Amino acid sequence: MTALLNWRLWAAVILAVGLAASHWKAYTSGGKSVRVEWDKERAELTAAALAASEAARIKEKALNLSLDKVRNDYAKEKSRRAADAVATAGRLSELQAALDSASSADPTGSRGADDPRNAIIHQCTGALVGMDEYAKGVADKASALQRFAATVCVAP
Repeated sequence: MTALLNWRLWAAVILAVGLAASHWKAYTSGGKSVRVEWDKERAELTAAALAASEAARIKEKALNLSLDKVRNDYAKEKSRRAADAVATAGRLSELQAALDSASSADPTGSRGADDPRNAIIHQCTGALVGMDEYAKGVADKASALQRFAATVCVAP
């Protein structure tokens, strides 16, 4: 009991209480400052993510517009190619009709309807038209793929 009257004991208790209070105050103020910094960092990250998302959306929209343009151009090219095929088929039938009429109007009679030269000419023109249509199709597809790659895939 006499130890409670000693001034050193009371000084140690007061010192311990003072240190505990100062450390508690530092701990709580440090926690608040860390929380403020963490909230600030989270806000910056959220803003950066939002900006990146918006930039990606704008880029996607631009790429979709260019893709639509390429699709429309390809559809126009395809319809033009179909019209060319119809015109070529018409010219081929006119050529074959002209050959048939020329062979039937031949006064010498050496060229009959079963003349092998006419058959060869018909086969050659048919093969030539088929090869021409195939070559045009390949050229159109190649140019469409190049336009697609230039406008959509490699767009900045």
